[in-house]
Parts: sequence; structure tokens; C-alpha cells
Amino acid sequence: MRRTIDWKQAFWLSAGVVPGILFSIGLMVAIVGTASILVWILSTLIGFVQLFLYGELAGIFPNKTGGASIYSSVAWLRYGKIFAPINVWCYWLPWSTGLAVIASLAGNYLISAFLASTPLAKFSIVLLDLSKVLPGITFKLDGIILCGVAIMLLAFYLQHNQIVRTVRIMFALALLSLIPLLLLTVVPLLSGKVNLANFVPLIPQGTTSWFSYTVFTLFMGGMFIAASVTYAAEVAVCYVSEFKDPAKDTLKAITSAGVVGGLCYILFPFTFLGVLGMKNLTDPAFVGGNPQATVVKLAEIAFGGGSGKLLALMLILAMLLAITTGMASSSRTLYQASVDGLVPKYLGKLNKHDIPTNAMWTDLIINLVLLCLGNPISVLAAGTVAYLICVFMDLNSVWMLRSSLPNHPRSFRAPDWLVYWVGPALSLLNLAFIIFGANVFAPHALWYALGAITLIFPIFYYRHYVVDKGVWPSSAQTDL
Repeated sequence: MRRTIDWKQAFWLSAGVVPGILFSIGLMVAIVGTASILVWILSTLIGFVQLFLYGELAGIFPNKTGGASIYSSVAWLRYGKIFAPINVWCYWLPWSTGLAVIASLAGNYLISAFLASTPLAKFSIVLLDLSKVLPGITFKLDGIILCGVAIMLLAFYLQHNQIVRTVRIMFALALLSLIPLLLLTVVPLLSGKVNLANFVPLIPQGTTSWFSYTVFTLFMGGMFIAASVTYAAEVAVCYVSEFKDPAKDTLKAITSAGVVGGLCYILFPFTFLGVLGMKNLTDPAFVGGNPQATVVKLAEIAFGGGSGKLLALMLILAMLLAITTGMASSSRTLYQASVDGLVPKYLGKLNKHDIPTNAMWTDLIINLVLLCLGNPISVLAAGTVAYLICVFMDLNSVWMLRSSLPNHPRSFRAPDWLVYWVGPALSLLNLAFIIFGANVFAPHALWYALGAITLIFPIFYYRHYVVDKGVWPSSAQTDL
């Protein structure tokens, strides 16, 4: 892939992770109550610390693209071939499947704000009802889904050419969507609209003491939800093989994304809860992941009325930004996994601009199917389970590579205490979020995720043992 971008451009490519906070604020408050602000702060700190471990991982393999799991998978090969594809698959699943969730919301905004009186808004047909076998799963087609498909196709088109062009588009989308969102949260703070009484009592709702198993479970559920948002700055290392100077750009890209994202992950929920209170934040639509009505209420307090359609347009642009970020990163994961011999060969093809369009088409088709499920929360929950499994593997791979490749050059070397003590401890903590928190977020999330993860077994078996005859591709043998 061409080395044409620097850390500043990678920052804009990863800017789409910030709007993800809007999907989870309501659900977090509904589960954890006023104590949700503590969850966001703690999860943001954990995510930021982990970035330095990802920075070392990326620094070992400057010629690879696709994110931390691509680098981490090399360490896990010593324990068995299957661990490498599991690691990569658990990373790709949440980044790719999240596109369907975001596109569904963007389609909803488009219908409600601009197409509410058209026949498209009333169109709906059930294609296949599996709810009796798989709770919550129904394939359908409606106006929202069709609009979501159109938005995903637009995101595909925007990054079909050279990555430098994509950066310019991402920069424009970020300015048009993130600046209004930041103003929406900063203006109420500066104008004294935050009511600190909205944070009292600072304890999970429905409980009277912090020292109970119920509180523990609710808090772990909250940490599970937050992880899918606050850890996301690591996406900046997906572009290492496209950096002009990987040694300098990698750490700058990931820490700048982490700092800006971290401020938003604390500022947004603080302002929403402080200004609107529990009643508005537990609105069923907001809890279900649709922030439009709640954002409009906050905007009316901050700027006055009459801004509904303008805010809807801003949110659509924010969703387009998020989809473009997700598609760019997940397609590069599939591309590098194909080059390394983990997934089908056709995914390792680049177009004339060195963009992995085959992988992008695959992402697009899979998400078109997921869009028809009509249950974005289940998709998001299952993706988060896979993501935290990947995080567990990534954090442990740093000390594993220190042991197996002690003298290998690293553009960044994390402190020993972080590699050997904090990293493994955080990896176990992330597993605990799955065990105790996954089903608090959405019933059956753990089982759906494990079912999705098993799909990599036949995929890898066919590629490695049938196509490649049990031998790694020559282009990957040096690393693997």
C-alpha cells in the first residue's frame, strides 16, 4: 500500500469513532443511572492506557495494515494456527457489523426529518421471521433500511479512490458534524445550564448501596457498553503501512485520537445528564440507540428552538463519518488477513488506487444482510463481545512478543510495568466485562457472539488447508 499520509491525516480518518458515544449514553443511563458518568470516566482512562500497548504492537510491524489484531495474531501463532484467525476475526466483526447499526440510525434520521410524508416512510415488509428460534431476529425490509443502504453505498463511493482524497472528505465531514456536536455540549457548560442535582444520588438506580452484587453486575454491564466506544481510538493504527514515516506517525496518530476522543467521551455524557436529567435520557428511543429527539432537546436549551432539521442533517453527516471510518478500517483488516493467509484470497486484492475494494464490497454485502435484521442492539452487543475477546488477546500479545522477539526493532517501546503487569491485568478485566456484563446489555449477546466467531473456523480451514495446502503465503512467512 502507498505511504501517502501522516499522523494528522490518520487522525481525521479515525474521527468517525467520536459520534459512537451518542448511541450509548441513553442505554448507559438506563442501566447504571447517575453513576454512568463514573463508568465513562473509568472506561476512558482504561482505553487511553491501552493505546500505548497498541502503539508498541504497531511499531513492530510497520509494513502491515489493518489494526492491532493483525500484529497481535503473530504472537498467538506459537500456541496454534487457529488463534491467529480468531484474533483477527474478533477485531473485524465489531468494526464491520457496527456499520449496520450506524446506517440504520442514519436511515431513520433521513426518513423522520426529510421523508416522513412520502410512501417510502410507510413501506415495510417482513422477509423472514426467526424470532421463535432466535429471539429478536427478524429479517425485514423498510424505508429506514433502504435509506441506510443508500448511505452505506455513499460511504463506499467516498473512499473508492486514493486515501488522500478520502482524508479530505473525512476532514470536511468532521468539521460539519463534530464541531456542532462539541458546541452542543460546551455551550450549556459555559452558560451555566448544567444542574449538578441531576447527578444525585450518585449510585446505580434502584439500589441503595454500592456494596451489593446487583450494583456490581450493573456496573460491569456499563463497562461492557462503554468499551465499544472508549477503546475505539486504536483504529488509528490501521493505517501504519500507509504512513510516510511509521516510526514517528504511529504513536502521534493513536495518542491524538485518544486525547480528543477521551475528552468527548467524558464531556458528552456529563453535559447530557447534567442538562437534561434522568427523565429525558431514559426516553425509550434514546435508550434504544436513537439520539435524535434528545439531541434536539439539548439544542433547544443551548441555542433555542427551530433547529430540528439542521440537527438531523448534522447527525446524518456524523453517521456517514462513522461509517466511512468503520469501513476503511475493517476493509484493511480483511485485506491484510488475506495477504497473511487467514481469509479468502480475493480479499487481498487492491484497486488501481491501492484501496482494498474487494474487502469493502464484502463489508458492504454483509452489512446489507445485517441491516435487514431490524435489531441493531443485538448486533452491537454481539460485536462488543467479540471486540473484548480481541482486546484480551491484543494486550497479552505485547508481552508475548517481548519474549519471542526481544531484539526486534520497535519504533515505540512501552514501559515494562505496563507490558508485564498492567496489560495482562486489564486483559482479565475486559474478560470480566463480558462474563458479568454482556447479557445486562442485551439478552443472548454472548451466545450470538460465540456463534458468529465460530464462522472463522471453516473460512480459515478452507483458505489454509485447501487453497494454500497448509503452507503460509510467501509474502507472510517472514512475519508469521
